[in-house]
Amino acid sequence: MGESAGLPASIADRERALRELTHHLGAGRLSLTEFDELSAVVAAATSKSQLAELFADLPGSTPQAPEVPPTNPLPRLVVLAGAAVVLAVVLALSTGNWLWLLIILAAPALFMFTARAV
Repeated sequence: MGESAGLPASIADRERALRELTHHLGAGRLSLTEFDELSAVVAAATSKSQLAELFADLPGSTPQAPEVPPTNPLPRLVVLAGAAVVLAVVLALSTGNWLWLLIILAAPALFMFTARAV
């Protein structure tokens, strides 16, 4: 066989190799010039063995990224409920129609409904 002997490299393999190169660049193991050259080789690689050769002199593989815990939506909902109260008071004062203040009564119900949905 030729230079590209071995299993063919898939797009996912090349993307994984680029992520590893980016990790090594960020860790300071590669210069920007080396990263550019190796990225071009990754894009042109046709086999997994060609990709493996690129990492022969680099230590280990990229560690798995830690899972990011989900963000707490509670602060956003509190701000939303507060904004509804302020809006109700402003509308009531500006229009003279005090029925707008009913929004204040609806704000906690809206808050609880959206808190369950998230």
